Amino acid sequence: MTRKLQREGVTITLGDRALDILIVLVEHAGEIVSHRDLIARVWRDLVVTPGNLRVHMTALRKALGDGEDGVRYIANVAGQGYTFVAPVHRAGMTTAIQPASPVIPATRALPPALTRMVGRDDAVRTIAADLRTDRFVTIVGPGGMGKTTVAVSVAHAMLDEFAGNVCFVDLGAIADPKLLAATIASTLGLSIQSADPTVALMTFLRTARMLLLLDNCEHVIDDVAPLAEMIFGQAPGVHILATSREALRVEGEHAHWLRPLESPPPDSAVSAAKALTFPAVKLFVERATASDSRFAITDANAPIVVDICGRLDGIALALEFVAGRIGTYGLEGTATLLDKRLGLHWQGRRTALPRHQTLQALLDWSYSLLSPSEQHVLRRLSIFVGTFTLEAAHAVASDAALEGQFISEVDQLIAKSLVSVIPTPEGSACYRLLETTRIYALRKLEESAGEADATAERHARYFTQLLNPTAGGDCRRTRHEDLGNLRAALQWCFAGSDDSHKIEPGIDLAAASVASFLDLSLWNECRKWSEAALAAMPEATRGNRRELVLQEALAISSLLTNAIEARTAIDRGLEIARQLGETAIRFRLLGALHVYVLRMTDFKSSLTVAEEMDAVARETNDVNRRVIADWMLGSSQYVLGNPAVSKQLFESGFSHGIRATESDQQLAGLYYRTRALYGLARVQWLCGFPDQALQSARQSMVEAAESGSPVNVSYSLVYSCYVFLWCGDLDTAQEMNEQVMALPHWQGRLVWFHAEAFALKGELLVRRGHLQEGIELLRTTLADMQASSQKNLMLSVTACCLAEALATIGRPEEALSVINDAIAHAPGGAETWDAPELFRIKAIVLLAMPTPDETRAENCLMQSLALARHQGAKGWELRTTITLARLRATQGRAGEARDMLSKLYDQFTEGLQTQDLKAAAELLTSL
Repeated sequence: MTRKLQREGVTITLGDRALDILIVLVEHAGEIVSHRDLIARVWRDLVVTPGNLRVHMTALRKALGDGEDGVRYIANVAGQGYTFVAPVHRAGMTTAIQPASPVIPATRALPPALTRMVGRDDAVRTIAADLRTDRFVTIVGPGGMGKTTVAVSVAHAMLDEFAGNVCFVDLGAIADPKLLAATIASTLGLSIQSADPTVALMTFLRTARMLLLLDNCEHVIDDVAPLAEMIFGQAPGVHILATSREALRVEGEHAHWLRPLESPPPDSAVSAAKALTFPAVKLFVERATASDSRFAITDANAPIVVDICGRLDGIALALEFVAGRIGTYGLEGTATLLDKRLGLHWQGRRTALPRHQTLQALLDWSYSLLSPSEQHVLRRLSIFVGTFTLEAAHAVASDAALEGQFISEVDQLIAKSLVSVIPTPEGSACYRLLETTRIYALRKLEESAGEADATAERHARYFTQLLNPTAGGDCRRTRHEDLGNLRAALQWCFAGSDDSHKIEPGIDLAAASVASFLDLSLWNECRKWSEAALAAMPEATRGNRRELVLQEALAISSLLTNAIEARTAIDRGLEIARQLGETAIRFRLLGALHVYVLRMTDFKSSLTVAEEMDAVARETNDVNRRVIADWMLGSSQYVLGNPAVSKQLFESGFSHGIRATESDQQLAGLYYRTRALYGLARVQWLCGFPDQALQSARQSMVEAAESGSPVNVSYSLVYSCYVFLWCGDLDTAQEMNEQVMALPHWQGRLVWFHAEAFALKGELLVRRGHLQEGIELLRTTLADMQASSQKNLMLSVTACCLAEALATIGRPEEALSVINDAIAHAPGGAETWDAPELFRIKAIVLLAMPTPDETRAENCLMQSLALARHQGAKGWELRTTITLARLRATQGRAGEARDMLSKLYDQFTEGLQTQDLKAAAELLTSL
């Protein structure tokens, strides 16, 4: 295959690396490709800095002419990566649309493979082969045996087989087993907000092909086992690789016991060369040399090395710990410590004690070799879940006694293999304790009188300060890696205690962290902790800004998880915001209230809320708020059946040219501008401008993708899709529907959102001639909408499609029941935005009866026309006029039909190739 880049037939000279970058970006057009993934793909197996990527990216942009004459090809998404934003047309496709979904990279959290691994090549090959045939392998062995190292190596070896779809989940960071499914989903990039995340996780996995690596299962094994069995049984494309100190013992599992690294037989007289042929000795010598560059195995000291390796049972971590002491105590001194100082009789322990106690003994030994200050630091560092920065370590683990020597103590712990250094993509470093070491040290912390609570409180207060803007922090800086620490700190604060020394920091931490939970789309957790903090808040401290922040978080998270319960928090938040003069929060809460009343289909109240937003915007003379208020007023006028007024309000907002994506422009990832774009698209279609409607819908999708918000993308895809359906572009509509259902976060969306997407799928099936399948899906979806405690904006649209399809297949009685029920329960009655369509569909059903009721049908059509003309909804008026013209033609009144339709058709100035206008033109020709 030829690799070349051409512009208008002229080949552009481009370096291999830059071309590789372009290929990767185009392959994932519309998606955000992280810096790490780009470097991994382009510089495979090489270590480079982000600066290399920037240099080649600059050359690529220059070659493409990116930015010239306003043309954009590659966008930089701050803190995330790059995305190819130009339209991509692929050979053989009849439709090409701007990709609009920022898909999270499939390879999630997979640590880098070791550049050199000793003695495990056969195990990697065997496990990989078993995974291919059996699909479910658990690597079993005692702590420190190297299970994670082997598992990661297997995953890297199989990356190509799974097209990069490998997900590494470190279960060691989970303290609460209830978070198991949510943690796996979060690592996959899913934002699951349902009460039972397992259901949504399984729905996603059933259609996935990937390798799922579950690391450190032992402490949550009772919860991991049934979930892994479920995934194996119900997700045939998912291969599971687990690591655990014991087998999961479930259906489908094949346990691979990771044996100790082989050592020479005890008391064997072997040469240095012969000893190095055994993996345990080889690993020991490599680590010992790293500890002391002067060390070398010789024929003279080989027996001591062999003896040490034999007594350590070939446990990789134990070998590394002991070898790391060679630089301090020398080979013979280390051997003497093993024999005498700790009194540990290693030989013979294989059968005398469980293997995990071997590591316990090793950790006891290693801990006893630390100085008191090193022990002190290690105990306190165990409070961290997952990775932590040096700044965090200093804030939590240091004190006056350690001041000035804390960094050196950490360095000593790193040198002694008790703290690991983890490089970051940005080139800095973070730190972590191996999980076995952390658990051991945490027990030591708990055994220290008073130290555990004091450390936990410093841990909680550190993250409070880190996230609290009033203390110089950044409430939006949380990474996924910080979540374990936030959860642990909040759990400690609210774990069944009413001690003020816990509750007060807990309330402060909850108030500081809820914005982070919202930013990461962890709405259920935001709701959980804001509720906990508000419940614990003393009455005397209520009514302040801290309560306001928590009430806002509870309002928004409840709105996105259970809208019915959001109203109380919204009202209380607005009360406090008005008392405190907190205009910004008041405006955001009004935005949440506007979403709430629209969701409850209380259209008149939505207009009242939008008018208050407009009043706040005018009082503060804030242009951004004025724009948002215009858009919200436009949304309310749209649903109230005033498309012309709505169109003017939307356009008024857009006339300011604001394209910002700051926090005040969005509500938990749903951007006001994107909502306004697909709202404008709908009213443009209603007002008789279908080409403009399509343009606005496309722009909505593009800007949603640029926002990087999964919520924004999914909403844009669903609500813009209707415009393509109304215009008759079924290919694009279907592609959009498939995109939203393929998004990683899709299964975590809300019930009403699922219903609307499935309703779209049902309508597409019907429109493509798959009537029975489409009707069944529409019927099920409509029943779900009606049974839900939350109203659904698209219920009447779904009912119209189902009723028309039922009439088509000769079931008019059922169709009449469906449409009558929809008319009776229309939220705005005759004022609703789609009332004209409801009466038109009823007319079609009446005409499909065994004995057509033309009189009633004609009355419905006249009512539909009157409503459409009153609203100024030319889109509905055209549809009804076409239906009425066909009826007139069957009545022998073709001339009247032609005059009526021709008069309306001539009023349209665009969109002549869209569905309804083409139908009108064909009917006029036949008349």
